[in-house]
Amino acid sequence: MKPRKLSAHTSPFGIIPQSSSSTSWTSSSSRFWPTMRFRFPLGANSSRYIFTYIYVILIAGTTSETCSKEGTICSENNASVCRNGTCISACSLRGMRECQCDAEEDNYCYLCCGNADHQCLPAHHHNILRPNGERWEREACSRCRMHGAELEGLPCDDTDSARLCITGRCSNSVCHTRQPGSFCDRKMEKICVDNTCENPCARFAPHLMVCDCPAIDQDTGFASEDRCQLCCYDFNLKPANRRCQNAYRKYKVMDLFQKPIWRVGLECAGGKTCNKYGVCASCTLKYTGLLLLIPLLLRVI
Repeated sequence: MKPRKLSAHTSPFGIIPQSSSSTSWTSSSSRFWPTMRFRFPLGANSSRYIFTYIYVILIAGTTSETCSKEGTICSENNASVCRNGTCISACSLRGMRECQCDAEEDNYCYLCCGNADHQCLPAHHHNILRPNGERWEREACSRCRMHGAELEGLPCDDTDSARLCITGRCSNSVCHTRQPGSFCDRKMEKICVDNTCENPCARFAPHLMVCDCPAIDQDTGFASEDRCQLCCYDFNLKPANRRCQNAYRKYKVMDLFQKPIWRVGLECAGGKTCNKYGVCASCTLKYTGLLLLIPLLLRVI
């Protein structure tokens, strides 16, 4: 059987719609598509028609959705709103695009927006809110944030048992099992701060990096008080001019309680270790104190 020739009236895509009385409409992601019957001409060029058809479907699927009510939410999952009859990303209302926040919890809980002039942060930091004034936030995260004291340490998301409500954040951080101030990524650029793995120096400026202040103060020759606190350096400067400086005093970088960020577990002067109070102390200090008390007790007896 010879392949039939296409007439001048035949669709180049081989699409033959049904009669108007038999055409049905189905809904898919707020788009309505007519149900059609497709027939491709047989022959050597049939593959060309198939690929052309697939291309048209893909293009049609990426077109912007239309809407009618200005300012309403088009899609909760996509964080899109109605503007001038078209559904657009909420980030674009401020000339921004969706992006990946530095903190894992922020990425999970919030819509993140940013551009070349503004750091990628949760949308509410850029004053991008829902039409009702609330944050673009997961319900599980909102519940944890508002009832953090009651839910502290408990699972915050029914779909993910690994996520716990920690200090008001629905967190799945590796910092649950690490000491505050310890490195938590392979590149050793981020540390654990308030149960979040992040680069806290970047809060002040994105070009600041975490560093370890020297154990011995170069000016005094004694043990450095900065060793057990977060320190930052500016990698934009020439290597000869870079200096690791105390983040709390120099850049006002602090934890949730407005205190310096301690580097717990970091080795400091004299073979000692930084403790949870930001003090360079020996782990055997309490046992040494007991040994000193023994002679006194013997004298009393």
